[in-house]
Amino acid sequence: MSSPSLLQKKPLARRASLLTSLGLALAGTAHAADLTPLTFTKAPPPVVSSWTGFYAGLGLGFRATRADLTTTSAQIDGIPLDLSGGAVTQPFDGTGFRANPYAGFNWQVGAGWVAGVEGDVGLGDHTVTLAGFRSSPLFGSSTLAGDGLSVKTTWDASLRGRVGYLVTPATLLYATGGLAWQHYDVTSVCASPPCPTGTTPAVVSNSVTRTGWAAGGGIETALGGNWLVRAEYRYADFGTVPFTITRTAAGPTLAVDNFDAKLRTHTASVGLAYKFGAPVIGGRSQPLSAQAAILPSWTGAYVGLGLGARAVRSDLIATSESVGGSVFDLSDRANSRPFDNTAFRASPYVGYLWQIAPQWTAGVEGDFGFVDRTTTREGFTTISLADFAGAGESLAIRARWDASLRARGGYLITAQTLLYATGGIAWQNFELNSTCVSAFPCVSRGMSPAIINTSATRAGWTLGGGLETVLWGNWLARAEYRYADYGKAGFTVARSTTDGIHNPSVNTYDVAMRAHLATFGVTYRFQ
Repeated sequence: MSSPSLLQKKPLARRASLLTSLGLALAGTAHAADLTPLTFTKAPPPVVSSWTGFYAGLGLGFRATRADLTTTSAQIDGIPLDLSGGAVTQPFDGTGFRANPYAGFNWQVGAGWVAGVEGDVGLGDHTVTLAGFRSSPLFGSSTLAGDGLSVKTTWDASLRGRVGYLVTPATLLYATGGLAWQHYDVTSVCASPPCPTGTTPAVVSNSVTRTGWAAGGGIETALGGNWLVRAEYRYADFGTVPFTITRTAAGPTLAVDNFDAKLRTHTASVGLAYKFGAPVIGGRSQPLSAQAAILPSWTGAYVGLGLGARAVRSDLIATSESVGGSVFDLSDRANSRPFDNTAFRASPYVGYLWQIAPQWTAGVEGDFGFVDRTTTREGFTTISLADFAGAGESLAIRARWDASLRARGGYLITAQTLLYATGGIAWQNFELNSTCVSAFPCVSRGMSPAIINTSATRAGWTLGGGLETVLWGNWLARAEYRYADYGKAGFTVARSTTDGIHNPSVNTYDVAMRAHLATFGVTYRFQ
């Protein structure tokens, strides 16, 4: 019979032998693996920018037209007329709504640059009419509302290059420029006295499509997926084009008037585009909470400087006119005249913003706009003197500084980009200027004072919105549009006479003023 100690040693020996064999097998396997050639995998290709590709979109905004019509020559039955003493130039500025479908192609050039080509068509229809003014030296101007000269702007188009810099992977600052086209009509209506009986045609219209150039810039950012939102401003110059108005009158008399029309436009729009192919990288590629963890809060005070354009829509409305106590009936008169203008505007601003939720902000902001632009209508001093159309007589409206105090509410489409609405109180300062220094009737009648200036500051309301995005650190860029309505202000123009024959005159006017403001700004945010 075997001893217990020996029986216990045999299983232990078997276990040790098994472990030794397993270790040798593993070592052999490892050695064999060392002798097997390594298989290398190709590194993943670098990420190609998703800004490259086709896109198409729709923009909405406004087009401010700056048009000047100048009589260059006139003749009656082939005999030239002397225009040296006449008011030969009138402004026909105006602002209207514009929609512009657009399409283009982008290429990413390097890590932060984008280049491309784009075309658009602007759809608008706006007419500026100077009632009672036919710009005809033969028939003169008129006090009757049935006559007038008008400029109507309809469609426009452009084909431009674009070059931009990616301030973030999702936000592009760009400049654009190229060819532009503008279609417009100039129409003269002479249907009431002092147009002689038998004057034909009563309505003369000229249509033209002008080629010019356009330049501007904008900011574009990814909303998420393949959608892009932009804000853009452009200036276009279409040069000067001649046209002719020809009429016959009783006699027969042949009158030919030659004009030059000079046309420029300012356009501002907000657009939404769809990019075909891969989505833009850097938009909402990660949750907003993850982006916010590495970005500063939007809460805090800020200051900034904006540059852009202000398009003012002003109407001068004659409400009453009296001479020597006798009141004129203005019901059939051309008693309303446009004094629109467009000018560049600088606007420092300051405000405070609160980030009230992960994707929502609210705040308050004030700004001050520096502008000084005057629209002058030569040959118009009062309603009763409109027929003289002398170069020494004029009415002018000068639009100067503006200001606003507004609330802001915004939605963070990414942690770096804010879409916001804004609205509040607005102020506009402007002047009415009446000048009467012509030899006849002003000097000969001894009308005094020769120059009358009155000013007003009107309070109104403003409403709009914009796009703001982080550039780097505490610096932000914004694009903003606002509409403002300042209501009406009343003015009185009173003159006495010293010739002992003619009576003093008193005119009262209402000036209605509205404005479109398009601004690009750079903001510094305090923390």
